[in-house]
Amino acid sequence: MENNKSNKGSVLFLLIGLKALLTIGIGLAFLINPMGMITTFSYLLGLALLVFGALGIYDGIKKKDESSFWQLLIEDGVLQVIVGIILLAWPGLTPNIIMIIMGIWMIFGGIIQFIIANRYKDSLGQRNFRGVITVILGLVIVFNPSIGVRIFTMIIGALSLIYGIYMVLLLLRFGKGN
Repeated sequence: MENNKSNKGSVLFLLIGLKALLTIGIGLAFLINPMGMITTFSYLLGLALLVFGALGIYDGIKKKDESSFWQLLIEDGVLQVIVGIILLAWPGLTPNIIMIIMGIWMIFGGIIQFIIANRYKDSLGQRNFRGVITVILGLVIVFNPSIGVRIFTMIIGALSLIYGIYMVLLLLRFGKGN
């Protein structure tokens, strides 16, 4: 029994170590060549938007009887699904076009947050702030998409690198579970 536990700990240690190294590699790739990673970024973002959009649609349907802004949640979800499909179907679009699409999506999403906050008095301060910031960022990206590409890919790279290093440090600190 003890040997079986030790083997499971070793396998888990190895898997976490591999995940850490993969995460560090992805982070370095995004930091070293952010423009070259845009196709990968497009796939990841497209997949995330499909999932978040589907969850938004589900949330809107679920809140139909509870809330007066359920239609806006569904519209936001549908918009996310559409952008997700575009990013997955055409990942080779130029980075600037992808950023313009994202910027437009952010502008509409921010407007929806602002409408929900003001029309339905739902988390007024938080939604207003989030909506205004999202619209501003969307406008910045639409009018200067190359900055958006660099910023997003650099953030992904930095976060991946930090997370990977964090996992390695945890593994070194705790060892193989002994």
